[in-house]
Amino acid sequence: MREQKGWRHKDAVSLLRQMILSGELAPGYALREVAISERLGMSRTPVREAFRTLAAEGLVELLPNRSVVVAELDENESIDVFSVLGTLESLAGQQACQRMTPEQLERLEALQREMEEHYNNHDRASYIRANRAIHELMVEGSNNNALILAWRLILPRAERARSVNTLDRHRWAEALEEHRKIFAALAARDGLRLSSLMQDHFARGVIERMTDTKFKNRVRVRAGSAERAAEPVAD
Repeated sequence: MREQKGWRHKDAVSLLRQMILSGELAPGYALREVAISERLGMSRTPVREAFRTLAAEGLVELLPNRSVVVAELDENESIDVFSVLGTLESLAGQQACQRMTPEQLERLEALQREMEEHYNNHDRASYIRANRAIHELMVEGSNNNALILAWRLILPRAERARSVNTLDRHRWAEALEEHRKIFAALAARDGLRLSSLMQDHFARGVIERMTDTKFKNRVRVRAGSAERAAEPVAD
């Protein structure tokens, strides 16, 4: 019975998270426990527990009057989330250079080819799925359980911000080229270069999610610094 209860909680979390990330449940939408439990076809207990889990992920807000609403998107918070995620993945990339198995590297190469095909076919949805799988595999390749746990905790917030942002074709091409360099650095087991490339990749991604020119300029400086750090140093 305890195992079934655990699975119901996981199902509720997964279903509600997907509904929020897809936009089916919009920011500010009131989540009523009874209505949601009926909609998901389960009792109120796993739904109530799911609300707490999603609140920890920053996807919903638990208000003082015990009501629950889908959290509003905050630009500054999204920028901070991507900055933290970039730092985590930069460290993960460094450690993956040392710890990733040959089998994981082969899988990463296959995902890179898939992503290239989706880009050429203008299949954005499939591209995003392959992109996410690449980032996840790289983090798992770090073989650092504490880092993986922190990454999984913050990922839903980043995915939500990403879901409401559509890259233009030019930035999409840039992002793909950045991924080519990232894979090359990982295949060469060059941890320092990979770390710099990851910082640059995330800094440039943050720029696309900002509307305030002042913040854009500040992050562009950071991105430029990371890019220069990734360049080979002449002997």
